[in-house]
Amino acid sequence: MKKLRGLFCLLLFALILVPNAAFADGFAIYEWSAGGVAMGEAYMFAEDDPSLLAYNPAGITRLKGSWISGGLSYINPRGRVDFHGGSDDGETWSNDEAPGYVPNLFYVKQQNDKLWWGIGVFSRFGNSTQYDPAWPGRFNSHLAKITGLTVQPTVAYKVTDKLSIAAGLDINYIRLQMSKKIPGAVAYKYGLSPGTEVDYKLDGDNIALGWNLGFNYDFTENTSFAAVYRSSIKQNMDADLDLTNGGAKSTKAHGTVTLPDSLTFGFGHKFNEKTRAEIGATYTKWSTYDKLEMTYDNYLPKSTEIKDWKDVWRYQVGIEHKINEIWSIMGGYAYDNSPMPDEYMDFAVPTGDRQTLSIGFKKRSENSELVFAWGFMWIKDRVINASTKATDVYGGTYTTADARDNTAHILSLSYIVHLK
Repeated sequence: MKKLRGLFCLLLFALILVPNAAFADGFAIYEWSAGGVAMGEAYMFAEDDPSLLAYNPAGITRLKGSWISGGLSYINPRGRVDFHGGSDDGETWSNDEAPGYVPNLFYVKQQNDKLWWGIGVFSRFGNSTQYDPAWPGRFNSHLAKITGLTVQPTVAYKVTDKLSIAAGLDINYIRLQMSKKIPGAVAYKYGLSPGTEVDYKLDGDNIALGWNLGFNYDFTENTSFAAVYRSSIKQNMDADLDLTNGGAKSTKAHGTVTLPDSLTFGFGHKFNEKTRAEIGATYTKWSTYDKLEMTYDNYLPKSTEIKDWKDVWRYQVGIEHKINEIWSIMGGYAYDNSPMPDEYMDFAVPTGDRQTLSIGFKKRSENSELVFAWGFMWIKDRVINASTKATDVYGGTYTTADARDNTAHILSLSYIVHLK
């Protein structure tokens, strides 16, 4: 009972500490368990782990009885930006400390020999990018946070000894926080005091509904294939906007963003009783994020930021080896393609293609497991060009900016209990 109370407290913690870190393609999150982090998120055929709800919903038919797990991933990004041209030529700035915390909780129950059900609480989307409000990129962004939480009820059915299918809902919560500056030279256009930079702070949230389908097929006792489709989710958001430059004005802002649908598939193979491996890929249709359009009740005109993101692939591979009856060691590698085109790069989302190496350990006891993992991510350098409408958007203080040395450390911990 003490174990159960601790895990339910973790659920409350997950709802309070909604995750706001994103370090996969775009602003997607895949850190759904310590075992997944350890194996590069190639975790569709995990053994005795209810976080399968997130990675491979149809795979929960592998679990006998009832299971519960909870965990937390800590992600701390760092990076630098070099500015060239204009009044900020030669300046180098680092992002502020903005760690992300990504909690998760999963429960799975076997109802009978054919039917399983479960519920997962985790995050699929998030972002946390923060710079000093006085930095040269402030007219584009100095704070960008996307806070996301998914509640996923799921039903899985074992059609045959080899084939399982699953279906679930994606109850998706999103909170958007954006802070930037409006140049003093254009403040008068919006009925604000000219000559003084305007603080622009936007904060809004919304809940929308999506769905997912899962498929798992065991070719043999040792070799399996799985596929998961997750639908797109349309988020219609109403937000509060505060404008400050000596005086203060408030209004409402309205925007619509379509979160992308995705298809993940993977192969798993068990070489023997001690060693297994997985390889997989995820295709994400980021082309749904073609623009960020905002309308305002007062003061500001309608704004449109072209994004024109592209559809991309993510690849992952992982391996797990049982050292003995108590300990296992895991390792993984993942490669994410960036969906952001060069012509529409900005400071709101960490940039460039991303690679992650990871390692983890699992400690087993009679009816529980403790899993911990560490991952290191490095992100490809990118060049950000100032807008041709610099006086309206960026303030014209630079020509280009080099985003470089972007890295992140990922620490993850999970606790799994077999209830009965």
